Amino acid sequence: MNTTHASTAPSQNPRPVLPYTEEPDPDQRRRAVRAVASAAIDAEDCAELLDALGLRPEEGRSVPTQRTR
Repeated sequence: MNTTHASTAPSQNPRPVLPYTEEPDPDQRRRAVRAVASAAIDAEDCAELLDALGLRPEEGRSVPTQRTR
């Protein structure tokens, strides 16, 4: 039996590597922390997820509103 391999075989890693674009701004980081916290099962899960994403819990605190005179 003669077997041949197709020259169009999929690569071992079909996901493309995306170029680094930019670091998220503080508001994006705040919203990300809050989204993770709202979806976490418990405090330990939240802490692990935030750590994996490079986020800190204090980044999720609301920014105080500035009063104008």
